[in-house]
Amino acid sequence: MSERLNVKEMVMQMHEKNLVLMNILRDIAENEASCHFTSGATEEEIVRCLTDKAIRRKEILAEIRHLLRQKDEARQNQQTAPTSLRSCDRP
Repeated sequence: MSERLNVKEMVMQMHEKNLVLMNILRDIAENEASCHFTSGATEEEIVRCLTDKAIRRKEILAEIRHLLRQKDEARQNQQTAPTSLRSCDRP
């Protein structure tokens, strides 16, 4: 693979990673901005909303942990790869 294609592939991967991170940040912002209570909200409505918010927060954290695990695995695989293969990964 030519150096130009390697660079193009790296740019595409970085763009994809940025999109994933932006989606996670958007999810966090939407979750934190949810649950606006009016003065007439019942205790049950407040509890339900806060529970939903906590559940969504756990889901978002699970997504982040999954991404971090993937990154760690990729880093470990790169470190254990033979030197000749690693030189192909770098431009």
